Amino acid sequence: MRKADSSSYLTDEESIRTRTALFHKYVYPYRNLIYHICIKQTRDNDNIADNYNEVLINFFRYVHSYDPTREVKTWIYAITVRMLADLERKNNRFAREGDVGAMKMEQLPDEPCSEDVTLENYRDMFGDEVLEALERIGRKYREALLLQVAGYKLEEIMEILYQRGCLKTKNLETTKSRIFLAKKKLKEMLTRDGKRKENE
Repeated sequence: MRKADSSSYLTDEESIRTRTALFHKYVYPYRNLIYHICIKQTRDNDNIADNYNEVLINFFRYVHSYDPTREVKTWIYAITVRMLADLERKNNRFAREGDVGAMKMEQLPDEPCSEDVTLENYRDMFGDEVLEALERIGRKYREALLLQVAGYKLEEIMEILYQRGCLKTKNLETTKSRIFLAKKKLKEMLTRDGKRKENE
């Protein structure tokens, strides 16, 4: 897959809407195929879910590079196998060098927290390095993610963001994209135990 010409393309609102539409048109219908390939191509079963998420993230990021004249299923298969090969090489290197690999942050789980996290009290819930990363990703991404962590449904998150002026229109796809990108940004900055990566 080709990289975007500009880093701003990854966070621009219009490009997010475009990539979201392309992702749901070309990639999402083949999510089961992608997961099946991940099962076959991943040596360690514990890495299957992480690899699957990484593959989807990369498809979302570069889906605009897909040429519609190509057979989409063939493209999906080829790109998935190639990305998994890269991920497996990285996982092997991580195992040798002691790197923690993909983030599995207990501080920011996919499921709602048992404690009541709110946009007002989240600074009391997380460590300094997580808070620093949350500040760096920006308000619109931070609030969308924190609302998900707090247990709100997607429609509720959209409504709250709209009421707070973080969304110009009530758009579920934009809301999903912000949560998706917030997790991706945090993953780039933090290890799986919520510590700042050394290169940050």
